[in-house]
Amino acid sequence: MSRKHQEEEVGRVYGEIASAYEALFPVLHRYEDRVERFLAEVVTRDSRVLDVGCGPGLHTRDLPPSVDVVGADLSPEMLELARRARPAGAWHAHSYYQPFPEEWGRFQVALAIGCLDFCDDLPRVLGNIASVLAPGGRALVTVLERRPEFEGHEDARYDVRTAGPSVTLHLYSFEETARALTDAGLRPRAYAHAPGWVQLTEQRTLWFGWWDVERL
Repeated sequence: MSRKHQEEEVGRVYGEIASAYEALFPVLHRYEDRVERFLAEVVTRDSRVLDVGCGPGLHTRDLPPSVDVVGADLSPEMLELARRARPAGAWHAHSYYQPFPEEWGRFQVALAIGCLDFCDDLPRVLGNIASVLAPGGRALVTVLERRPEFEGHEDARYDVRTAGPSVTLHLYSFEETARALTDAGLRPRAYAHAPGWVQLTEQRTLWFGWWDVERL
């Protein structure tokens, strides 16, 4: 499957579940309060926040009105939900493989939660995120982590069947992710290997590497 086709299929999958996504969120996701704690630590009243793979904007919709939020996603249906939830935000359909437009400016904070699972070129995508972070800016990113001792995490690729199209997940080792981050100019500050989301058809929990990083 080509990269463009994969993105189209991912956008289609999330478009089909957009109306039910918020209700499904507690069933699917095992994020605990990791995103909320990160945002509480790093966001100030004048921050600009980039939400990569924003979905319906669940993570950023309740940030203070003074915070400038820009979201990017593959699903127009998800972006419409984000727009309704935070009309003051800027919500864009955008491929993560492509550099973010210069007119979006620089950001003090970035999120990439649960969206890099579909990326087959992690260094490129992390480089795009790093390029729009201001020096000293912070990002929280999740990467599906390949670990031979974890069922479903042994291989670099994992095909998932959905009610519609099938999509491919990409898993990276700790070392591969750490190298991609540092090569992008992102300094790891904290790391955790922790649950990410539940693949419902197999009732299997998929585990992330959770990376809190800083732009050098």
